[in-house]
Amino acid sequence: MLYSHLSKLGSPDPESGKVRCITWIIRELTAAVFIFSGFVKAIDPWGTLYKVEDYLAAMGISVWPNLVTVGVFFLCAIEFFIGVCLALGCFRRGSAIFSLALMCVMLPLTLWIAVFNPVADCGCFGDAYIISNWATFWKNVVLFAFALWLVRYNRYCACIITPAIQWIAFIVTALFICLIELAGYLYQPLIDFRPFKAGSTLVEHTDNFEPEYVFTYAKNGVNKDFTIDNLPDESEGWVFVDRKPTSGEETATETDGFHIWDGNEDVTEEVLDDDEDRILLLMPDMGNVSISTTWKINSLYDWATRHGIDMIAAVSGTDAEIDNWNDLSMPDYPIYTADDTAIKELARGNPAVVYVRKGIVEWKSTLRAINTDDFMADSTSADPMSFAHDNRRMLLNFSYLYLSVMALMIMASCMPAIKRLLWK
Repeated sequence: MLYSHLSKLGSPDPESGKVRCITWIIRELTAAVFIFSGFVKAIDPWGTLYKVEDYLAAMGISVWPNLVTVGVFFLCAIEFFIGVCLALGCFRRGSAIFSLALMCVMLPLTLWIAVFNPVADCGCFGDAYIISNWATFWKNVVLFAFALWLVRYNRYCACIITPAIQWIAFIVTALFICLIELAGYLYQPLIDFRPFKAGSTLVEHTDNFEPEYVFTYAKNGVNKDFTIDNLPDESEGWVFVDRKPTSGEETATETDGFHIWDGNEDVTEEVLDDDEDRILLLMPDMGNVSISTTWKINSLYDWATRHGIDMIAAVSGTDAEIDNWNDLSMPDYPIYTADDTAIKELARGNPAVVYVRKGIVEWKSTLRAINTDDFMADSTSADPMSFAHDNRRMLLNFSYLYLSVMALMIMASCMPAIKRLLWK
């Protein structure tokens, strides 16, 4: 009893309206961060997987790939689930404890990332919102403090969903986030935050505009401006000081696109920048592509050739891996190389397929998500757009169903209070 009283000395009264109001604000802010972080990573599990692999490589840790994939799915789901529970007041004590436990792991991890900078960004918000490593650390400091507060006071705030049906919320939320993750892993991210989303141009052109410059030289302590046509003779004592674009001119900028190479030669514009329809076969990790996929890939090439569609492969692999693939699969399509990061930005999956029409990305898919084993079968459509997946519609359907069920549970939880209010 004495310990109980001493432990509460100096602590705010949990029953006071002010403390409850602060707790509600902290709870909803923390929930919003967890929901957003878990959701944007869950819709792109491949991107989260790549980031975790970067972490493990930086730490020198080797883990079975399938175990890493399972861990990524669990991480995204638990973040989202903690956020939903905090927002709705489900499992008030457990959700607060789990949020604190997660921050106890993430806080030192992000401090290490901020200090040693082993990766460019932590990936805490996926590709949706990139912040610096130090900003990530300070964000986690605030979340850690919020989690501490919630462990102490969250149980004094009311539930939005009554405890009697919180198990339904648990099941529905788990199903929703797992479906989002599976769709993102098997097809493509249901929301594309990457540079080469559908409808974008695959190849960007360099702006060849060259502005005129004024060159400043000094002689005997006096500066004087010259144009490119009347530069002074440095043998006469003139010393170069500065170069600036003329008034109203801006320096040329070069936008970068997807680049492919044939040996050491950049052949992007010759191969990609034309009016042809084209299928790109992408392999960001050629060493881990199963040889069992060769039949489907060669069948896809035969189908593309029959319908006047060019097909090329852009891969990331060693010369030995490429030679081994050529020996085993005997491809008729040309194989070029590309940076593995660029390939992963263009499309998720290993291998992945991208359809480009007149330089515009029309759709992307993992090879396994194209539900055709033999493209030369009579039942196979001649329209390449028939292989596209409507990711936006898929996400909307999942979300509408999930939010409808959650709304019904909230309404059911509020019914007793509404009855008391109406029958007073």
